[in-house]
Amino acid sequence: MKFTTKKLAAAIGLSCAISAPMALAEDGRHIEIMGGGGYNVWDTDRDLDDAGFYGVGLGFALNRTWTVEGWWTQTEDLDFEDPSVIGDDSEEYRLDMLYHLTEGGGWRPYIVAGVGENSFDFDDGTEEVDETRVNLGIGVKRMIGKHFNIRGDIRAFNSLDEEMTDMAAQLAVSFLIGDVSGPTPPDSDGDGVPDESDACPNTPPGAPVDATGCPLDSDGDGVADYKDQCPGTDSRLKVDEVGCPMKLAEAVSLEIDIEFANDSSVVRSEYNDEIKKVADFMNQYEGVEVEVQGHTDSSGAASYNQALSERRAAAVAAELQKYGISSDRINSKGYGETMPIADNSTKEGRAHNRRVVAEIKARVEKMETR
Repeated sequence: MKFTTKKLAAAIGLSCAISAPMALAEDGRHIEIMGGGGYNVWDTDRDLDDAGFYGVGLGFALNRTWTVEGWWTQTEDLDFEDPSVIGDDSEEYRLDMLYHLTEGGGWRPYIVAGVGENSFDFDDGTEEVDETRVNLGIGVKRMIGKHFNIRGDIRAFNSLDEEMTDMAAQLAVSFLIGDVSGPTPPDSDGDGVPDESDACPNTPPGAPVDATGCPLDSDGDGVADYKDQCPGTDSRLKVDEVGCPMKLAEAVSLEIDIEFANDSSVVRSEYNDEIKKVADFMNQYEGVEVEVQGHTDSSGAASYNQALSERRAAAVAAELQKYGISSDRINSKGYGETMPIADNSTKEGRAHNRRVVAEIKARVEKMETR
C-alpha cells in the first residue's frame, strides 16, 4: 500500500495551523511530536484477524487541560478469516481532542475523542474502501524527564458508514516543545512556597523564608531576620521584639545554695543544675556579673576557715566557666565563718553553713524606646 502523504498532511497540517501562532506561549501551551503503535481488535463482522499498527502524530496543548492532535496510523498485511480473500492494508488519519483530568504531576489520566478517515486497500485490486470513524476512549500519560512523556489509551472506533465498532489499544512516546511546566500552585503570601507546603502563611512580602515558608532566623534569637535590627546576636541572649539584647532595667538578685562536706571544697555533682541555673541567667544578659560567695561553719581556726571559704568560692567559679561564663564576669570571694545562716552548735546547722552563695546584682539604664 502506498504511503498517502496527502492524508497525513491534512491531519497534521491542521494541528500545526492551530498551534503555530501560540506554540511557545505560556500557560502550558506546547507542541508534542508523537510516535507509537498498538493493536486493533476488529468488529467480528469485518472477518478480519486482529493485528498491530504503528503511527506518528503531532499535537498542540491549548492549555494544561486540553490538547488537540493529528494522527496517521497504518496496519499492514491484514488477514481475512476467509482464506479465499486476499489480505489488505489499513490506513487512518484522524483528529483527536484530549481532556486531561489533572493539570500536572505524576500520572495524568485523560479522556480522548476524535474523528478520522480509515481506508482499506485490497491487494487483489478491489476498490479501496473508505470509512469515517469516530472514536472515544480513556488513557493515562506520565512525564519522563523534562521533555518526554509516555502514554497509553484504549478506544472504541465506530464506523459511521458500516455501522461497525472496532477496539484498539495504543502506546506512544511524545517529545514536548514549549511550556512543559506543571501548573503554578497557589502561593497566597508570595513567598515562593506553595500554600499546601507553607507552614507559615501570611508571611510579609519580601521576607526571606526557609523551605517550609517560615521567616528565616539566622542568629537563632527567636526574631525573624526581616524585623531583626541586631543580626548576629548570640542565640543565648534574651532579646526584645526587634532582636536586640535586653538589658536589666532594675536590680536582680539570684541566690543559690551549694553545700559542702566538712573541710572540703569539692563541688558535688548534685549541684550541677544549680550552677547551670546561674549560667543560663547570665548568658541571657550582656554585662551581668556574679559574686560567688564562699562560707564555712565555725569549726576550726578562723584563718583556716577563711582560706577554705575562698577555695569553695573558686571551685564554684570554675564550674561556672564550664558553661561559657568568662572569668572577667565572675568575682569569687570567701567570707569564712562570719556569715552563718544556721546554728553552728548543731550538726545540721553546721552543714547549712558550709556553703557557696551566688549573688547576681545589676542595675542598668532602661532601654531606649525604638
